[in-house]
This record gives sequence, structure tokens and C-alpha cells, in this order.
Amino acid sequence: MDSQLIESFTHHHRALDDTFAEARSAAEDGDFARASQALQAFREALERHMGAEETWLFPAYEAQHGPDNAMTAILRKGHRDLRGFFEEIAEALAQAEGEEAVALMGTVGQILQHHDEKEEQEFYPAVAPLLKDAGPAIKALEA
Repeated sequence: MDSQLIESFTHHHRALDDTFAEARSAAEDGDFARASQALQAFREALERHMGAEETWLFPAYEAQHGPDNAMTAILRKGHRDLRGFFEEIAEALAQAEGEEAVALMGTVGQILQHHDEKEEQEFYPAVAPLLKDAGPAIKALEA
């Protein structure tokens, strides 16, 4: 098993959590410019993260377990849902609707926590041994 893959993706989750917390804190303070900047940084890093999973990890898992397996179906749906929420949060921040942005961020924070736990506890340990070379996926996180 490639523990470097598990460690790298889990560490990236924590870094994403910190950036998201910064955006939420700024929104709570009513600093919408800072919240928007932090949210944008978070979204860019999250897109790298989800892109790496969708480009390298999901296909490796699906090659072994089939394209219709429940694991990647759930995770792919989570990615789609999160992308939609981030659009709504960005719009609320752009309109200086702090209460709405903070409420959405609370919901998204819970979704992210559950999504990350599923990946860290179930998916990463299952997919790590299936990858011949985790290097490109790990490198994509750093871009």
C-alpha cells in the first residue's frame, strides 16, 4: 500500500480545512473581500484535490471495482454537490449577505467533514494499492 498517497491526500484535506476556516472566519467578521479571497484560494486548491482524485484515483478504483461501484459514485456526487455550494457561497459573499454565507459555510463544513472521513478511512486505503505510481496524483496537489 502506498502510505505516501494516504498521507499526502489526508494532509491536503487539513490544509484545505484551514483555508476554508479562514474564509468562514472572515465572513463571520463581515470582511467580505477577505472572505472572497480565502474562498477563491480554497476553491482553487480544492479543484486540484478533486481533480487529482477524478483523474487518477477514481479511474484506478473503477478499473478494479467497475464504473458503477457505490464508492466512487458517492464521492463523485459529493464533488458535484460541493461545487454547487461554493457557487452559492461566492454569490452570497459578492452580495455581502454574511448570514447566508456563514450558514452555507456551516453546512458545507459538515459535508466536507463527512466526505473527507469517507475518503480517509475507506477510499484512500482501498485505492492506494491499486495505483502503480501515485506520484502524478500527489504532485497534482502541489500545483
